[in-house]
Amino acid sequence: MTLILIVDKIKSTPCLKKSLTYGITGGLAVGLTHFLFKSNVSKASNYGVAGYFVFLFGTWSVCRYNLAVQRFKAVQWQKANQKGMSNIELVDPKNV
Repeated sequence: MTLILIVDKIKSTPCLKKSLTYGITGGLAVGLTHFLFKSNVSKASNYGVAGYFVFLFGTWSVCRYNLAVQRFKAVQWQKANQKGMSNIELVDPKNV
């Protein structure tokens, strides 16, 4: 029963599934690559765990930023449509 709730939570949280997938894949790639070159299991596992967290939080940050930008633009469009403006151009706040 608890596993079903965890899977539902993962599916409903934006960016979590993608971040976990990239984190696991990146961690495995970093750990295996380090093991192939150095043949030290202990250090390779440490590098793999570090790679997992770097890929996980890197992907999470980029995905959440893009989601926030999309939501911001959607709110801008809604406000513009409520005011009746038809010929508007959305401007990214970074470029102003």
